[in-house]
Amino acid sequence: MEFSYKAVDSNGRLETGSLEAPTHSAVLVELGRRHLLPVLVQPHSTRLSVSLFGRWRTNSSISRGDLVAFTQGLAALLKAGLVLHRALHILGATSDRAAIRGLSIELERKVRAGSSFADALHAHGRHLPGFYVTMTRAAEVGGSLAEGLERLGAFIQRGAEVRERIVSSLLYPTILLGMILLTLVLLLTVVLPKFKALFAGSDVDLPWPTAAVLALGDAAKAFGLPVVICIVLLIIAFSIAWRGPRWGLPIDRYLLRARWTFALATNIQTSRYLRTIGALVRNGVPLPDATRIARGVMNNRALLAAADTVHEHLKQGEALSDLLDQAHLFPKNAVQLARVGEETGRMHELLTEAADTLDREAQSRLDRLLALLVPSVTIAMGALVAALIGSVLVGILSLNDLAF
Repeated sequence: MEFSYKAVDSNGRLETGSLEAPTHSAVLVELGRRHLLPVLVQPHSTRLSVSLFGRWRTNSSISRGDLVAFTQGLAALLKAGLVLHRALHILGATSDRAAIRGLSIELERKVRAGSSFADALHAHGRHLPGFYVTMTRAAEVGGSLAEGLERLGAFIQRGAEVRERIVSSLLYPTILLGMILLTLVLLLTVVLPKFKALFAGSDVDLPWPTAAVLALGDAAKAFGLPVVICIVLLIIAFSIAWRGPRWGLPIDRYLLRARWTFALATNIQTSRYLRTIGALVRNGVPLPDATRIARGVMNNRALLAAADTVHEHLKQGEALSDLLDQAHLFPKNAVQLARVGEETGRMHELLTEAADTLDREAQSRLDRLLALLVPSVTIAMGALVAALIGSVLVGILSLNDLAF
């Protein structure tokens, strides 16, 4: 059974941690053996578990931001001269994030038991990005754990910033599109039926725009739910086919080459791939191993197949830039920078520069796309609503003509 404790050492400093022991009394005996005066001893209920989304959980999920804070905080403590287990202890005791406290306690316990930091992380490796443990191990073996963690934290933060920027860019048009659909549904199913009762009491022949709009409202009210269900089922069927082995690769390959996607998927995923390779190589990971690990940051199967080919041929001594070029999927400017990196011996620097260039291109294309999309959708929405209202007004005017 595991117990958490708070105790005071001979210098009056408060120490917290956890111990494996069969009973409460055994914990007290062990603390006494360490010359610690126990203040609080209780069963430790904060265990590391996995959430549905594959993230760590203690009292709450450890997010990417938590991971950045943990990595950079630990790097700062190590650079200040603290030994690893002491740095983990302080990080766990002072952090205001429950997830970081739980992770630090678990890692401190393993490190105090004689495990290396990389091995302690490896026990939770299935909850970490694929490169995290490998980069940490390379830094630890090279005797530069503090510097390696500092670079690792900056690398994760950079990826999080790129992702956040893209999500933020897409947020407004998504909300706008949702409001447009809601407005159309309300007009067709709530507003138009009110006018239908007005027109039903007259013998006048309604203008064709009014008749067409009223018929559209009747159809939306009668068949709207079945149509929505069919659309949802089609989306689910497409999603299943996309994930399947038969259609997944062709769809992914099409998305990479289709002009209407503006090569956004290609740039974003290639950027992650090259940035991860550069970070791994900088931390001392051999290039073939780096390409094997880096493939895990992509989810497009066409690019994954190309990355597998790159990894297999790298083991045979071929050049990375040549293999990227032969795949005919990776952007040419990124391939060229990789070639310059190989020729100058600055592989990690040039791969990082290639990733930065691809990120800038992707953001620029996304900005241009949204600059066209948002006003276009707004104008189309205004024109559609105006057409619906105008059709109803034409019908009302025809009734007024009949009255005169």
